[in-house]
Amino acid sequence: MSRALPPSSGEIDIDENRRLLNRYRYIAHEGLPVLAGWLPATARFELKCELGRALWEDTQHVNALYLRLREIQSPAFQKPADAALVRLMQELLHAPDELALAVAFWRVLKPALHTALVAHEGATFPNSDLPSVYALGHIVLDLSRQVARVETLLDAWEAEGRFSPAVAAWESHVRALLRDAGGVSGREPRGTVPAPAASVWRTFVPAVEAARDERFTDLGSVGRVAAPPPEDAYEEHTVFEFERYSSEMLAAETVALVMFHHFENMPWEFIVDAARHLYDEVRHCLMGYEWMRRHGTDPFGTPQCLNIFKWRSQFRPVEQYCLLTMGNEVNAFPYRHRRVEEHRRAGNRLSEQFVRYDIADETQHVRFGNRWLPELLKAAGESRSPEQFTADMMEIWHREYKSGRLQLQVE
Repeated sequence: MSRALPPSSGEIDIDENRRLLNRYRYIAHEGLPVLAGWLPATARFELKCELGRALWEDTQHVNALYLRLREIQSPAFQKPADAALVRLMQELLHAPDELALAVAFWRVLKPALHTALVAHEGATFPNSDLPSVYALGHIVLDLSRQVARVETLLDAWEAEGRFSPAVAAWESHVRALLRDAGGVSGREPRGTVPAPAASVWRTFVPAVEAARDERFTDLGSVGRVAAPPPEDAYEEHTVFEFERYSSEMLAAETVALVMFHHFENMPWEFIVDAARHLYDEVRHCLMGYEWMRRHGTDPFGTPQCLNIFKWRSQFRPVEQYCLLTMGNEVNAFPYRHRRVEEHRRAGNRLSEQFVRYDIADETQHVRFGNRWLPELLKAAGESRSPEQFTADMMEIWHREYKSGRLQLQVE
């Protein structure tokens, strides 16, 4: 007969397991609107892409923890009873600049979260709590890769002298806030006096113009979208087609803005879908970059048409979402299918495959739009029916966007 081993004093019991998992979930969850809010305002292209990828990956992490927490506590989402942790997550939004934000996340918070998850994975009951171990193991893998990717970028930008003095000040402030919270776990020694307000703290204001770094030389015309070459000019039009893909960061930035404004009043499932939608658009942008680089073209020289984001930003978030999903995405399919056939006839397998993957993603985005637009209308207090609201917005879309005559407010 086997004899049970005595429990280790270092093992995490179920009550402590709930508390810790909920802290991890809270940290990842509250980081999402920070990343979404900052994505349009971030100029460095590589960092903008990492924000988009982190939004999607971190949403998967929150969801994995949510699925586990709902099995061991009710409700699954609970605000931690730790004012210092709440303060930490609330202040992250108010970084002085995008590099300070990145340092706070990928040199302070995410490495600390990674360390806490590795320790938890080895301390919980390996059989009884295997669902937690499984979730934590996958999150650890993602975090280690995230930190490695972004740290490489940060090291290069720091070596180039791109860090302002505010970056170091903000890093010290965030480290002090994390110390006040007892670290990610809440178990570490806390500061005796709460961290003072940071002198470099900046009130965050969502961007209404999309930021690009100095490598982008063509930001688009002020009020008009350029007409494309005719589709029967295959080579010329294909270049235009993939230049436009390279500007699909604009769609990601619009979804990010909608996520930021509706993070608190929409169901969690909307955030999951919006994060996927957003990162799909980042990937489409990168697809355009890949295509151009394979064809010997510098993607940073392509037109960005930033006036499109500025135009959409004049509308309420629910209207922006409708213009994007029911306008751009619903109406793109005939063109995309024609392009697949043209690429197939030309024997251009790379372009054909890229567009087919895009069609698959955009089909899902339209499903997202049909599912969530009615809920967004409720959250926005809109009295019109989804059908009437969509019809009204499509009139604007055809009159201004489709015609290329974007009506921009002049300040």
